[in-house]
Amino acid sequence: MVILMSKNVGITTAILISIIAYLVNLFLSNWDISLGSSTLALILGCMIAYYIPNTEEGGKWMISMIMPIAIILLGFGLNLTTFFAPEIGLTGFFTVFSTALTSFIICYFVGKYLNLDIESTIALGTGGAICGNSAVVAVSPGLRLKEERVAVVLAVINLLGLITFLIIPLLSSILGLSEEQAGIWAGSVIHAVPQAVAAGETIGGEAMVIATAVKLSRVSLLVFIVPICALIGNNISKEKGEYVKIGSIPYFVPGFVIAAILSTWILPTIITDLLAIIGKYLLLPLLASVGFFITKESMKDTGGAILLVGVIATLSMLISSYLTIIILS
Repeated sequence: MVILMSKNVGITTAILISIIAYLVNLFLSNWDISLGSSTLALILGCMIAYYIPNTEEGGKWMISMIMPIAIILLGFGLNLTTFFAPEIGLTGFFTVFSTALTSFIICYFVGKYLNLDIESTIALGTGGAICGNSAVVAVSPGLRLKEERVAVVLAVINLLGLITFLIIPLLSSILGLSEEQAGIWAGSVIHAVPQAVAAGETIGGEAMVIATAVKLSRVSLLVFIVPICALIGNNISKEKGEYVKIGSIPYFVPGFVIAAILSTWILPTIITDLLAIIGKYLLLPLLASVGFFITKESMKDTGGAILLVGVIATLSMLISSYLTIIILS
């Protein structure tokens, strides 16, 4: 009975937080402030968990039961043909891949040097390389990350995503980049789609179109990354000397890939857009639930290492993408 009540408290709190986050973000957008409702849900989940006890059980239920459904629905938001959009061009195409590769390589080697577990470094690398919150949420179950570790990775990704969103328009102006170059830079580095679009709009109309196209092409990489992370997760032992057999792939992995294929080539846009929107809204109570697990202990144990890896990877992404743009332009 106590566990059931605790679960209900957590679920109800997560839903209420998601509604508040959505309304607050809607209000802020009227002032041209783009934090993102998912980021706000994570922050509010972290804050409110300190004042409302017994939210963890409900948070665990949301993460275990709702997250796989949300991941599949997010697959309907992918369009695999975005790689060939004319707005991207060869420069944007190579910048996307060089930036993503930089994120994974830096996270892996710096994380290894700092004795950070491989699951966390991959999740962090995916968040930076692909699309922030959505990417971390999509790969974490396959990697079998604990709720506390997912929470810390998301906290770092959101902080760094906000910083890149704020500095890229400024740096583009200081460095004298053209609208096309600045749009590619924004789309290839900034984590969240709304923030990439908003940064592009700050730079100019052409930059906004290019930033959007480049950003969506990065998101499409998830169709490859999610299955790879599930395979990696199945081969990482949680107990010394014990390995999980390949073959027990979670159902949401093929579901996510099939959803992306259906969205790109088979189902009408009106249906896929609706399913993707539902998935996007399901992310809000999920991220609120993840916020319940951001504690002083979890931040103290691994927060410093994850933040350091994230900062180094983000700086490396900024530099590698900028150099690729300059060389190929």
